[in-house]
Amino acid sequence: MRKIARFGWTVVLGAAGAMAQPLAGTKPLTGTNDLSDAYLSGLDRFTLRETERVASERSGHWRQRMAEGGPSAAAWLATNRAELARMLGVRDARVPFDAPETLSTLTHAAVVGRTDTHTLVRIRWPVIGDFSAEGLLLEPTQPSIAVNIVHLPHAGITPEQVLGLTNGAAAASRLGFRFPPPDCRLVVPAVISRTKSKYVSELPNPFYGKQAAAMPGGKVMTAREFVYRPAYVMGRHVIGYEVQEVSALVDWFRAQTPSATVRVEGWGDGGMLALYAGALDTRIDQTVVAGYFGAREALWREPIDRNVFGLLRRFGDAEVAALIAPRRLTVLTTPGPVEAVTRERGEGGAPGELVSPAEDDAEREVARARGLVPSDGDGWLVRVTEQEVARDPAASLAGGTWKGATVDAAVCAAREARLVKGMNAFSQHLLAVSPAVRHAFLAGLDVSSPAAFERSADAYRTYYLEQVMGRIHGARAALNPRTRVVEQTAAYVCYEVVLDVLPDFMLYGYLLVPNGIQPGERRPLIVAQHGRGGTPRTLMALKNGGRQTYYEIAPRLAERGYLVFSPQNPYVFEDRYRQLVRKANPLQWTLYSYIHLQYEQMFDWLGTLPFVDGARIAFIGQSYGGKTAVRVPPVMTRFCLAVSTGDFNEGIVKMASTRYPFSFALWDEYEMFEFDIGSTFNYSDLACLMIPRPFMAQRGHADGVAWDEFVGYEYARVRRLYTRLGLSDRTAIHWFDGGHEIAVDAACDFFDRFLKP
Repeated sequence: MRKIARFGWTVVLGAAGAMAQPLAGTKPLTGTNDLSDAYLSGLDRFTLRETERVASERSGHWRQRMAEGGPSAAAWLATNRAELARMLGVRDARVPFDAPETLSTLTHAAVVGRTDTHTLVRIRWPVIGDFSAEGLLLEPTQPSIAVNIVHLPHAGITPEQVLGLTNGAAAASRLGFRFPPPDCRLVVPAVISRTKSKYVSELPNPFYGKQAAAMPGGKVMTAREFVYRPAYVMGRHVIGYEVQEVSALVDWFRAQTPSATVRVEGWGDGGMLALYAGALDTRIDQTVVAGYFGAREALWREPIDRNVFGLLRRFGDAEVAALIAPRRLTVLTTPGPVEAVTRERGEGGAPGELVSPAEDDAEREVARARGLVPSDGDGWLVRVTEQEVARDPAASLAGGTWKGATVDAAVCAAREARLVKGMNAFSQHLLAVSPAVRHAFLAGLDVSSPAAFERSADAYRTYYLEQVMGRIHGARAALNPRTRVVEQTAAYVCYEVVLDVLPDFMLYGYLLVPNGIQPGERRPLIVAQHGRGGTPRTLMALKNGGRQTYYEIAPRLAERGYLVFSPQNPYVFEDRYRQLVRKANPLQWTLYSYIHLQYEQMFDWLGTLPFVDGARIAFIGQSYGGKTAVRVPPVMTRFCLAVSTGDFNEGIVKMASTRYPFSFALWDEYEMFEFDIGSTFNYSDLACLMIPRPFMAQRGHADGVAWDEFVGYEYARVRRLYTRLGLSDRTAIHWFDGGHEIAVDAACDFFDRFLKP
């Protein structure tokens, strides 16, 4: 016997040259590069290439459908308008109201200033639930109103700045304020800023010592991201909330002045909101977009509060604009805001940047929009350059001066705090009622028998896979398996494995093959999945680079006679994988989309190995691997069993609550949020999609992922349904005195019950 150092750990060789032999039926794996790095880099290239492909495919599909004209084109537009509303979370009934309230206190009057023709007033108006918007109203003194305008500022520009009451205002907006004519009403809503603050949980942590008990959880992030996170989980969006503010004003305009023209305009984020509002609300006659319109394929670079799940599958800015036709859309190709949202050391928010759309980029997108609408008709889409802005009637207003205008910075800051609190309170209300919403969504499950349940569950598996997880479609590449031995012991041989999945997309992992498998014998195989920041090596022996919390599970399973495959999953190299999620989300993909596809390829390859029993392939995952256990095996029925460790809990509270200190809504993991999962599937709902297959959860009492009470609450629903269907022996939860780790012996006992004769 001799030992050599290879790949940073010790390899034991039985005979000279044994290392050169790949697994039978595979090619030799060569090279010394970091395969985890190569894997993630390949996913990045694959995703960016798919983004460009989708843009081309989308444009051609729209042109084809719009060219059909008549009822067919009208139905296409209606379908896409409804889909855009769903993506933006514009789905809640607005609160009816007669007129906005004026806002005053004993120290601040509602009237902020006057002109010869208008009065400027602080106002508030109801939007959805208990949430109300705020802003400034410039109300004509004469009774007759011909035009109602909503002017939407860029995030960080206050209504007072837009109206020229404070510095930094009109010039910064590039949609310079001009005093309206006497028959024009103007409302400037307050748009939530990207000001950074530390957002902390309402409750401290009561379980982990005196110091922790006094400290609520939380990290620094922007106000818009704080609102975005829980809203996104509940199928809503900070963008959607602000679009609803606009539509609530249109409700008022149309009720009070039904014949008046309604115009919505904005710059930067305000231009984005104006574009979406004009597309969704057909009562808006004119839309003016400045400093925003252009190609959207680099959406992943923008601040995360602009992230819209699946947007690029159906929409670029041109397609959104087509939803406005034949109503008037004016695109002002003025410079947009240029800013960076940084992620400093110790902060929790996502990085992002805004780059002003280049004039030729905007021109190309305008041309695309015109090309989508078969006939330009009366010229519904008008492009205006910065030099032409002052002369364009859609952007020009009359002059005037303020009389007695006053501004208090503290009032502006307090207003933003109320808006942030109000939007988040609505999201938290959605979280509170979400069990009933999910119950109604899952009402189609037939619990009369295990067979009936399994049949009815197929539609829900498909929905989760396509709409929540996001499925990567397309023919997979040939397997092209390459292997090499990386460890050889008295109990097993460990092979490093690489398979092709798609161009630039490979599967990489370790396959442990126990010694002594007889010809014709087929063994059960366990897919053992690492957690965040891990690699296949993480699950190996400590002396060979394994981590303590995994307790050498891969070799221990192999020593018990199980085949083991440990794939590399995408959650490695920290912000690199988080940025991959940013690129994936606009394509309606999540991290689990990649995992699902590579597991499909894994199954196909394992099916070619003569010693693998394809009917006995089980799964165990720790931490992020435990998340994978709840999300992927339930929709992949080729897995016969699943064990989730270090993660199972009340998953929607974990993602969306701002009350508890363990919630992702307040911490670093900006990639963690899954759109609309809160209205569809909690952990128990996904785990039950395993039925009639066995499912186990593990919970260490000291695991900071959650509190025992939440874990028990969520698992009780799993236990109840298995029991109702007469399958109580096929599910278990293992409680133990430990932390964020695998209880290997308990997992092995569960495997032995169902995988061994």
